[in-house]
Amino acid sequence: IHDSLQLIFYDVTTLAFDSQVKTKLKSFGFSKDHRFQDTQIVIGLVVNKEGFPLYFDIFSGDTFEGHTFLGVVSNIKTLLQADNLVVVADAAMLSSSNIQSLEEANIQFVVGARLGSLSQSLIDSISSKLNNQDGKIITITYHGQRLVCQYLVKRAAKDKSDRLKQVEKAAGAVAAPSNITRRFRFIKQTGKTYSLNTDLIQKAEKLEGIKGYITNTKLGSQIVVSRYHDLWQIEKSFRITKSDLEARPIFHQLDETIKAHMVIVFAGLAITKYIEIQTGISIKRVLKHTNQVLTHTVKNIKTGEILEMETTIEDPKLKRMIESLRAVGH
Repeated sequence: IHDSLQLIFYDVTTLAFDSQVKTKLKSFGFSKDHRFQDTQIVIGLVVNKEGFPLYFDIFSGDTFEGHTFLGVVSNIKTLLQADNLVVVADAAMLSSSNIQSLEEANIQFVVGARLGSLSQSLIDSISSKLNNQDGKIITITYHGQRLVCQYLVKRAAKDKSDRLKQVEKAAGAVAAPSNITRRFRFIKQTGKTYSLNTDLIQKAEKLEGIKGYITNTKLGSQIVVSRYHDLWQIEKSFRITKSDLEARPIFHQLDETIKAHMVIVFAGLAITKYIEIQTGISIKRVLKHTNQVLTHTVKNIKTGEILEMETTIEDPKLKRMIESLRAVGH
């Protein structure tokens, strides 16, 4: 498990186009960037525990993210020739069919659990065992897998704040049902009558501060929690591609050019993560400081020879940074 190529992290994002023209790849779907009016593609990315990209795939913009999971994981297992692969993913990848397929392929996993779908009696049992003790972890057996649950006071405070805001909005909507134009989490509809879903509110209150993880590994409970939280690495990679590497705006019309664009973007991500891992310097800082290094074109008026010369760096901090970047190689 200490080999970074045995432990992998998987997640998806969407990349919107400045276009409403559909192709085989470009389509309308659930946009993680809230750009539902534009066509998009779905991108599945696999990284190791340092956040270095190992594999990516592109799917049509209307693809449900859970349906991308098995194909990508099977492909990366083949490419890495990894017999003891452990894949970490969020709850969107959790389905009984996905878990069954992973088991059949002898692939270990740690995925986020949808605790809201558990029975009220099981939720009550978990809540009672955790007993609001900050950092406490329990493990139970659920559908043949280990369900690891942890309670955090900080998470409970945020969950409570979110619940109260959602209940307030739901109550306001119930008071003026003619204005309801979207779904509310805590509203139930019976015929044409709207009311607060008190059962769901009570269930949400019981789950405040509790996060669950489903796994078929033999990893310790604390390690399961820690490895799941390492998913921030892949979220960071998505932010880099969309901001620092400027993966968009995209104006391509052909699926072939879309794929080529993404190859360039993720090649850039691989170089970026290599620099960050080797130097410990974020790519944002690298770009900020290297922009201060200027290149001049000098021509020898006697020989006609043209040379590219860097401006002499006087700032000692900038000089040290540039030297550390050059030490990484090309």
